[in-house]
Amino acid sequence: MMRSFNLFIGLIIALSLIVSRCGKNPEAEGDNAYAQGKYNQALTYYLKVKKEQPDNAKINEKLALTYMQRGLTLYKLRKNLDAFQLNYEKSQEFLPSDTLSEHFKKEYSKLLYELALAYHNASPKNDIQKEKYFTLTLDYLQKALEYDSTNTQADAKLSEIRTVNFQKYFDKGKNFYLQARKDRRNANLYLNAEVYLLQAVRLNPNSEEAKNLLKKVRQKTIAILDISNDLPLALAIGGQKYMDGNLALSITVFNNTVDPYSISPERFTLFDKQGNAHQFVAEKTAEFSKGLTGPATIDPKKEIAFVLVFPVNKKTALDRLIYETEDGSVVYKYFP
Repeated sequence: MMRSFNLFIGLIIALSLIVSRCGKNPEAEGDNAYAQGKYNQALTYYLKVKKEQPDNAKINEKLALTYMQRGLTLYKLRKNLDAFQLNYEKSQEFLPSDTLSEHFKKEYSKLLYELALAYHNASPKNDIQKEKYFTLTLDYLQKALEYDSTNTQADAKLSEIRTVNFQKYFDKGKNFYLQARKDRRNANLYLNAEVYLLQAVRLNPNSEEAKNLLKKVRQKTIAILDISNDLPLALAIGGQKYMDGNLALSITVFNNTVDPYSISPERFTLFDKQGNAHQFVAEKTAEFSKGLTGPATIDPKKEIAFVLVFPVNKKTALDRLIYETEDGSVVYKYFP
């Protein structure tokens, strides 16, 4: 009897040790779940480790890969492109700020290639969505190569897309430009030309013909409000004046919504072609009668004109002016 009791106690202790060991190694459990394709389960374990070890770069890498794998799985099961995109965005939250491991970069590159293919093979509902999907396809292929320059699948697909589509986009952009020169009352023709020529330049950055024509088009579009898109605001730049090492821009903003819209000068950023960001200078802006130094409200489907001064000189090559809305949307206007 005593022997049976001792055996029973021994079994309980052994089981307790096994459970204890399992509970103490959630990372190993996560790795096991990941290997089996059980990504939700893997995330549960990895997030537990993340909570206890917030600065563990290896866990951050595993979380990023797991979210991407979960997105890819959902896409393959239901062709759910939104789920893939959302999981990609979630993975971005865990990308380590320090040096990434070579293993991670190669695996993440493969998954970015899959995301690019998902957009490439998707069926857009309209022309706007078609351009969005095309742009995202290029973006994710380029990012895949940034993580792993030896990703031959991403490199081959990007080359294929560039070869097949460059001439098509360039010809469309050129045709819109020629139409715009004949029909000067239809400013949207220049905007359409800019859309297609921008894609052409992205597809073949070495095409001087495409770059020169895009520059000509932007000499027109910089002063045109594009109210045909889904963005809440549209920008136009009507004039530029350099003075004492600063640049004053005459800006028009159109409220493309059905409600009053409040804008703030702090949300404008001027980028030069070197990638440097410049914020407006309140003191210099206040010197203009139409200088915007504080918030302003625009009525629905109306526009306001004002001046902002930025700390850039004539030698600075300008790229674009952007306005970042409260919901994270970015409205932009490119310089020639």
